[in-house]
Amino acid sequence: MPTQAMPPRTIRARRMICMAGEKPARGIAALNQPLPVLENGIMLLAEGRIVEVGQAGSMRLPAGCPVHDLGDVTLIPGLVNAHCHVQLSHLAGKTLWGQGFVPWLRSLIPQVRQPLPPEVLAQAMQALQACGTVHVGDYTGLGIQAVREAAYAAGIGITAFCEWFGFAAPFIDEQRPWPPLCRAYCTQAQALRRQEQWRAWPCGHALYSTDGAVLQDAHAYCAAHGGVFALHLAEFVEEEQALAQGDGALVELYTPAVLPPAWRAPALRPVPYAAALGLLSARTLAVHGVHCTAADRATVAASGAALCLCPRSNAALAVGQAPVQAWAASGTLLCLGTDGLTSNSDLDVQNEAVALLGQGMAPKALLRMLTVNGAAALHLPAMPLAAGAQARWAVLAPELEAAL
Repeated sequence: MPTQAMPPRTIRARRMICMAGEKPARGIAALNQPLPVLENGIMLLAEGRIVEVGQAGSMRLPAGCPVHDLGDVTLIPGLVNAHCHVQLSHLAGKTLWGQGFVPWLRSLIPQVRQPLPPEVLAQAMQALQACGTVHVGDYTGLGIQAVREAAYAAGIGITAFCEWFGFAAPFIDEQRPWPPLCRAYCTQAQALRRQEQWRAWPCGHALYSTDGAVLQDAHAYCAAHGGVFALHLAEFVEEEQALAQGDGALVELYTPAVLPPAWRAPALRPVPYAAALGLLSARTLAVHGVHCTAADRATVAASGAALCLCPRSNAALAVGQAPVQAWAASGTLLCLGTDGLTSNSDLDVQNEAVALLGQGMAPKALLRMLTVNGAAALHLPAMPLAAGAQARWAVLAPELEAAL
């Protein structure tokens, strides 16, 4: 629900998992620590913020304050969808699933520049809001302004990753080789940050699709300005083949439209190549991490980078699944994202957590990944159900509640 000015009121639910004081959790032991549960919980709200949280019957409420009883549900803090492509929502149902990444990519490329109907973007943001999303990390390009406006209308905070794709970057000058449009939006975002929860940071699409100098410069900018640098990393096998061997279906598809004639493979797998470029740091949010070795996971963990898992997108594209238990054991900060409607059936990030129940992840760990870890990965403050916080929450998915 969006934050807005309103008279005092109370919200009651059978249970609340408030997560007050919770810190980002790294490692299986920390992820699986018990979470306090408030039975028969009630929250007093005023002017869009939480005034007090307690047990119904033990709190003194203002006279005449209405009580909205949500019934037999469990409330949790608002959700963080750390990786999404909202800008491509109008292409839902128009891409090829189940045959691998490169066939999917072939189906997507001819459509990516189709106009984005404002009503479709509004519907996507409303869907995010309806499932309890409070902040989304969104990859976008030319549609960044439209995405910001739609997010603001829906009351959703947004970290816009201003993506540059390709090797023919429009160099501004020798010191700043990332796109002028992105640079303008990042500057604008700094000015607007106090007015609305919107941030914009330069990023690249991936190691196989963005010039290494652009990626390095974007990372340096984020590090210097307190931002978050994001990139798709180790998502599918053809990515590894392209970077390590310089051939395969991806290279065939991208030559010459994306890969310049002078391009040469770095002869490194994705994670070692990212490390060699200096792209892995505490300011980095890597996405996917499907095809990684134990050494790769140790490299990411040691760098302090976060990893966003998108299990349903990976399943839809038949690229494999990131080994979430191994990633958790590595000590990497883990969070969740829906990717987007070109490779997923909806934008409810709780459904990513439900998918990971089948891989043996405990609900407590998944709740942390959905909330406090997602906020930390985007370098946002925690958003618990606690006095002084914004009145934002989600209803825990029945599958996760049943597993608690």
